[in-house]
This record gives sequence, structure tokens and C-alpha cells, in this order.
Amino acid sequence: MQSRRTVLGAAGGLTLAAALGARGGRIVRAQAEGAPHPAHIHVGTVDAPGEVVIPLSDVSGEFLVDGEPTAGAAVGQTTAVATQGSVTTADVSLTAIIEGGHVVMVHESAEAIDVYVAGGDIGGTMTGANDLVVGLKELNESGLSGIAILHDNGDETTTVSVYLTSRDDGHGAGGESSPEAEEESDADAGADVAVNILGFAFDPAAVETTVGTTVTWTNNDAVPHTATDNTGGFQSGKISAGESFSYTFEEAGTFDYFCEYHTGMKATIVVS
Repeated sequence: MQSRRTVLGAAGGLTLAAALGARGGRIVRAQAEGAPHPAHIHVGTVDAPGEVVIPLSDVSGEFLVDGEPTAGAAVGQTTAVATQGSVTTADVSLTAIIEGGHVVMVHESAEAIDVYVAGGDIGGTMTGANDLVVGLKELNESGLSGIAILHDNGDETTTVSVYLTSRDDGHGAGGESSPEAEEESDADAGADVAVNILGFAFDPAAVETTVGTTVTWTNNDAVPHTATDNTGGFQSGKISAGESFSYTFEEAGTFDYFCEYHTGMKATIVVS
């Protein structure tokens, strides 16, 4: 059993890139249903997270406690809001965490580790003598937000509990969709546009669509590519061979984009 997470020093820390921003839309990456969300305590802030100093148990429906799943059977009303969580015992005092200028960051998945879905600067009002509740705000239009509870165990260790919920999407704890949510999903699916990346080109190279359309780029080449808006509106990051990236256009405009690895690859999306 994995009992405790140790604190990484400067030499052992892992520096992760800040999440990619979005202008006029939301980023949606392809991932397995219910994929766990890696979580860490970093130095820095939500806006500028730096080195990882305390790795936390993955946040998921399994509710890992120091790496071990604890989730049981679903009970109660099926309309209850679904939650994800994890608990980690860290070998560092709560005082050291608070005074060190740290932030809790939650990532989309192990595959999309460069994308943050929620985060919160560590600070606020203590609850009693031993507990600090930190709000975790939604990042990158993930639909996820929640809280982290840091508890001082009194022995130079801290228990860090992370809990996330998602915006109401028609799914309760039982995992079933409401008819309204299914209709909305069908409408969204009908507006999707697919762009094939093959032969070092975007196909189609010119797309005309409407506000609310989701465009999905799929890399069918053997090398990585990106879909990068010239003005910073969307940025896929590395799309490895066989992977996809989706972006929903929520405002009108002309979006010229290119591949950062192969700058001769260019295309345009016109949204009306």
C-alpha cells in the first residue's frame, strides 16, 4: 500500500506548463470516460503554477486514499450531483504548506497532463485550529470545480482531501442522462466538423460554419502536429499520431491557424 506522498525538493520537482488559454470557446480533449485526474501541490499560483512539490492521489470516482480505492456502491437518489475525490497524507506540516506560497492544481488526465481542469491558491480562513478549506475554481472550461481540505495532523504531516463536482450536464450519480441532456447532445453532435490531419496538411483547409460548432482535428500522420490559432484563440498543444483535439467556437470571426511544428501547414475557419 502506498502510505504517504513525500515532498519533492527543487531538484526532484516536476515543472509543468501552465494551461493553454482559450478565446471565444472552450477546449475539449478526447479522453476515456471517467479517466482519473492527476493532482499536485505546486509552488506558485493558479495563474502561474510552478514546480510540483507534493504529488497527490489521482482525483476520480474511486476516491483514492493514499493510492488505494475506497469507493463503494452508489446509494440514495440517482439525481444527486456526481463527485470525484482523493485523499493524500503528505510528509510536511500544514504551516509549511501555507507559508510556502503553494497552489493545488488538478490536471485533465495523464495523457493531457499539460491541461489544468481546476485549481486553487492555498490560503483563506482556518476552520478551527487544524483545517484550511481551499476553493478550486474551474479552468479551461472543464466544467469541474470543488474544494481541497488541508488538515494538520499534529505530527508534521498534512492530510490533503480534494473534491470535484461538475456543472449540471443532466447526469446524476446513477450516470443516466435526462431527455433534455440527450437532445442537447444530439444537437451538438450534429454541428460537429471534422478536420483530418494527413500528409502534412489540414483537410479541409477552409471551413465555413456557425457559432456553437465543435471542430475536431484528428492526426492521421505518423508525427505530431498542432492546431494553433494565429491570434491565440485556440491552441491544441501537441497532437500525437492517432490523437484528437476539439474546440467549440462560441463567437463569430475568421480564424487562421497553423501547425507550430510545420509552419507551412495552414488553414482557415470562418464562423458566422
